[in-house]
Amino acid sequence: MTTTPPATVLNIVVIGGGPAGAATALSLGQQGHTVQLFEAYPHPLTVEKNAPKAYGLSLGKRGLDGLREATGITPASITGGILSTSMVRHPTQKVIQRQLAVPVPRKALAAHILDRCAAAGVTVRYEHRLVGIDFETREATVADHSAPGAEPPRRTVAYDLLVGCDGSRSQVRTLMDATLPDFRVLRAETDTMEYQVVTLPAHPFPALPKDAMHAWNNKAYNSIAISYPLVSDDDDEGGMIFGIVFPEGKFDEFRKNHAQSQGAEEKKDTYDDALRQLLPDLEEATRHDIKEQLFQGTPANGGTCIWNSSLGSAEHGVVLVGDAGHGMWPSLGQGANCALESVAIFCRTCQQVVSAGPAAAAPPQVARAIIQQFDAERLEEAHAAVDLTFGGIGSTKSRGQKNAPLSYKLQIMGMMLLHKLTVGLVPKPAMLRLMTGEVMSYSEAKLYNFYYEKMICVSAVVALGLPVLAWYLR
Repeated sequence: MTTTPPATVLNIVVIGGGPAGAATALSLGQQGHTVQLFEAYPHPLTVEKNAPKAYGLSLGKRGLDGLREATGITPASITGGILSTSMVRHPTQKVIQRQLAVPVPRKALAAHILDRCAAAGVTVRYEHRLVGIDFETREATVADHSAPGAEPPRRTVAYDLLVGCDGSRSQVRTLMDATLPDFRVLRAETDTMEYQVVTLPAHPFPALPKDAMHAWNNKAYNSIAISYPLVSDDDDEGGMIFGIVFPEGKFDEFRKNHAQSQGAEEKKDTYDDALRQLLPDLEEATRHDIKEQLFQGTPANGGTCIWNSSLGSAEHGVVLVGDAGHGMWPSLGQGANCALESVAIFCRTCQQVVSAGPAAAAPPQVARAIIQQFDAERLEEAHAAVDLTFGGIGSTKSRGQKNAPLSYKLQIMGMMLLHKLTVGLVPKPAMLRLMTGEVMSYSEAKLYNFYYEKMICVSAVVALGLPVLAWYLR
């Protein structure tokens, strides 16, 4: 991004200091705009290691390209991230080679970007929560929770462009939906899964690749676990971080049964039984450590799928970027990747519109043009990404207490079989391509997943069945 002052300098307020908000603020600051970022929580590195916001992200090519375009940050430079090219499937411990990904704790990625904002002239204010927006006067009101006292002081901040990057439970989006006639939340579906974060002080699989991500799943409890190595400050082995996922309510059930057991052997629907089935190749002492951390920790919901009528209000200078505009469940691993891609597209749009406009253009008109162009380019893809999460492998029929429907399993298996029989002429299932890091448009993936693959499988069955039927009837 250029540091040459833009033709029109916008007064920009960014709400939310997660990876998407931090990257947006950094990129717009690098472009020369006046940027203030307000984050509701303290600096991300103050987050406890087992807190819900300490969960891990896996950045594939889509997310890494978006981050690099928007901010100039390269994969190898991400503090706390590792360059991973393999996945281990447990309990078989089969090593699968995959495209480059960078697993990194969310708090480490956010801190890495936020700590670069000052050099770009961005003002970052932690523990400042949005409490209101006057859309007509273009003023946002935030409460300073870092100040002592029972009643946090408030400040009003004027803006030309307000960017909501405050996640799938966005306060910016809530205020827009309640106030603006040109914006609506069309649909919201809360996940039926919950997760907890656990860390181990040492790597439990020293014989396996050091950079590998690890995955477990268990049908009995409909649970999964994803883990990867942590990087310590001295670049030695820093243990492992786990994201452990169970259907909604299970963690509370386990906690209640554990508290009542009082040291007795735990039976079904307990931490011991669930972890034994989910993580059978971990040592008993390691599972005990995980159990104690789960008991002391707090579960969090996986997220919300959000469909909006648009990605902002051009009339009022407000835009939604990242999960605020297209929240999705984590089942496909696309949340952070899609969000960072949106950041890159939005920041590129800002630069293009400002560069193409006259030097004396009024900031509100420039903001309007930015939002209109971004919405036109990104809305369809945003809806497709959420549709894939909700209606594909991550649909309600394969979340919570139910497993994927038989027809969908047959579709995936059929496409994999045809891929092998045709030596790659028939592509792998679109959902698997997305999950393994291949970059394809979400709209294209949606067409394949919901329509083309069904047609291909049915055609293959018909092509094989007709000769058999003809032989039978001869």
